[in-house]
Amino acid sequence: MPKFAVYYVPPANSDLYRRGSEVIGYDVRAGALLPAENATRAALPEFDKAWVARPQTYGFHITTGYSLYFDGTNLDQIEAEMAHACGSFSASTVFELTPADEFIPFWHDEAVMLHYRPNAALLMLHTLLVARVNPLGTGSNITRERAQGDPVLARRIEKYHSPYVFDGWDPHFTLMMSYDGTQRAALRAALAGLFPAQPERVQSICLLVREDDETHYRLHREFMLA
Repeated sequence: MPKFAVYYVPPANSDLYRRGSEVIGYDVRAGALLPAENATRAALPEFDKAWVARPQTYGFHITTGYSLYFDGTNLDQIEAEMAHACGSFSASTVFELTPADEFIPFWHDEAVMLHYRPNAALLMLHTLLVARVNPLGTGSNITRERAQGDPVLARRIEKYHSPYVFDGWDPHFTLMMSYDGTQRAALRAALAGLFPAQPERVQSICLLVREDDETHYRLHREFMLA
């Protein structure tokens, strides 16, 4: 069954997007794998391509809705809901991500991420997208067992196919999963040089699609924010 994903993908000409894509080895905007050797990877100690195999399939992004299975005949409806959500804010609205206090964390000792906090407008947009678009999916890789007896998480998974929504949304770019290197401090320092902790203005939301016979997501449509 095909899958779609609602993501924030930085502009193609930004240093953030270029370096993030070089780390994972895939340009999701172009739908193309990148050369295995590049300056960004060369700056990372003991880099191992196995660390980026999982994030590579999704491209460099922040999850704004989720990646969900869907009936391919519903793609027009998904696009219509995204267009409505992205066009429902005034032209003066600023959507922004601010670096979290611990910007480059090691999460559960295996994932390396760039960690952000959303402003109020971006949180509202996330909420609207989840409420309107996620129910159009038919499921995800997350099962109800993930709720572990928590009724709130169970409701989220049942209706929206993900527990990581609303007040559980934690915006981040995943660079590596799973990381098992031995030079954590050196890696953190190298990433801090490549990815300065700066606010990120969000100017569009992307709809990505992966068909049954595809291994990587690709950009299907980009919705500009007013």
